[in-house]
Amino acid sequence: MIIELLYQDKFKFNFEKDLFNKYNERLENISKQSIIHFTQKRVSEKKMLEEVDKKNSNTYVVILEEKGKNLSTEQFKDLIFNSSVKRIVFLIGGTNGFKKTVIEKADLTISLSKMTLTHSFAAIILSEQIYRSATMKLGHPYHRK
Repeated sequence: MIIELLYQDKFKFNFEKDLFNKYNERLENISKQSIIHFTQKRVSEKKMLEEVDKKNSNTYVVILEEKGKNLSTEQFKDLIFNSSVKRIVFLIGGTNGFKKTVIEKADLTISLSKMTLTHSFAAIILSEQIYRSATMKLGHPYHRK
């Protein structure tokens, strides 16, 4: 499974970037076990729109949006690992979010919280949940019920 996280805004504080990098390093280690290949990249709004427009049957595009669907950790894990697609792309928009036309083109819109989060916190929480899901798939004790 290929998982990509694309985001627009930069991290404003070093502690945010450090925590984000910590989960990315953990995901790199899990990638060595071949259950996922994770990448993350800061991109322009134009690049995100291209991702939505070029999606095909092998790609599932998920937009993070505060009015999106709320998933439990178990549902999130199932989204990643019980999917028939080969690639999932998560998009975190800029300060103004995504236009309605872009949201409508996505396969799924999810919310990490009913509260508004900064984009950097959303990226950190999403990376942690991807890591948590992968450890659950591997039977690693990181996740406790």
